[in-house]
Amino acid sequence: MVIALKRFPDSLAPLTMPKLRRLLLAQIPSDLADWLDFVALSALVAFQWQLGPIGVASLTLALALPYVVLAPAVGVLVDRADQRTLLITSNVIRAISTAAFALAPNLVALLICVVIKSSADALFTPAKQAAIPLLAPPDRLLSANSLSHVINQLTKIVGPALGGLLTVFLELQQIFLVNAGLSLMAALVLLGLPSELRPERAREDRGRFGQEFIDGLVHIRRRPVLVTAIVAMAFGYFLIFLYDGLIALLVKEVGFSSALLGASVACAGAGGVVGALLLGQFFGQRDPFQVMIASGLVGGLLIAFMGHVGRGDVMVSATVFCVLLFATGLASAGFFVPYRVVLQRETPLELLGRVAAVGEGLSAAAMMAAPPLGAGIAEVAGIAAPYLVSGYATACLALLLFFIRRRVDRRNDLVVDD
Repeated sequence: MVIALKRFPDSLAPLTMPKLRRLLLAQIPSDLADWLDFVALSALVAFQWQLGPIGVASLTLALALPYVVLAPAVGVLVDRADQRTLLITSNVIRAISTAAFALAPNLVALLICVVIKSSADALFTPAKQAAIPLLAPPDRLLSANSLSHVINQLTKIVGPALGGLLTVFLELQQIFLVNAGLSLMAALVLLGLPSELRPERAREDRGRFGQEFIDGLVHIRRRPVLVTAIVAMAFGYFLIFLYDGLIALLVKEVGFSSALLGASVACAGAGGVVGALLLGQFFGQRDPFQVMIASGLVGGLLIAFMGHVGRGDVMVSATVFCVLLFATGLASAGFFVPYRVVLQRETPLELLGRVAAVGEGLSAAAMMAAPPLGAGIAEVAGIAAPYLVSGYATACLALLLFFIRRRVDRRNDLVVDD
């Protein structure tokens, strides 16, 4: 078994490391639990309880809000505590809160349970990011993050599809219990991680909570590459979510049938998976910031091209349309995965939880703000408009990052010469 693993390509090399392999294996049921009940929750609110757009919108808000509100507390907690304990605890809390969905008598009670579950998710993500550099050598950070991204993308595809399939055979309450079992399964796998999984310096005397969070912000401010990456990622998420929820309307606008919608979403997800694997295989030694710039430029132009397709400027077949979405997913992996590597390389291990949580909070805020604006743009200027705005703005963002990076490199060269 070990000999076979050692022959794996570079993109799968993290699987040869037992402790890191355990973390990645636990991520499969954990991430699947994030998405499996999404369809069931939507069905419960919209169909079983017959609630309208406000009910569905409140559900979305309950899922996203903890990432923004809890970012400071989560960041400090991740840097103070044992990552193994946090990873296990977050999955246990998620299991309990998900099982409670089955008992919720009304929307208010359900939203409280959703907020608790989403809070556990907000804890799991930065704890996982902080644990990866503790388990992987520096030259395997990109491949480790690539595999983590692959798992996330695959579960994002499989989870809702499986949830939709289960609604045919199971009651909604039973689906919630199945999902709770997945979180418990992840917790059991994580029990095999080493105890006291945290940097040595994190064991030293700690200051006050507020001061520790400020220390993380000060570190970000002092690292130009780091602050640029975090801000760029927040803008990137904002621009993506301007159009992300409008794919069904774009398919309709172009004149394709609704049957193409599932294939379109699957192609975009498959592109993200393949892109992450290619990154781990061929770009492990490249500057992650340069990969982000190139991917942002290419991805932005592809999104803008889809906008022109939606406006009728360019005619494409259904096959070409799916290929465009696949290529867009491919480029998105080149933006998201290297970002995590930048965070891990530019941040001391004892500050990584705070820095990762700040990034997660800003990205979540961007994801919450973008969809209403995208819908407003589409209402005023047409379905293609959010794609055009997002695409060209993303390309401009990539060019801006290029010039910022050159300026930072020149400044660093001057410091070395002095």
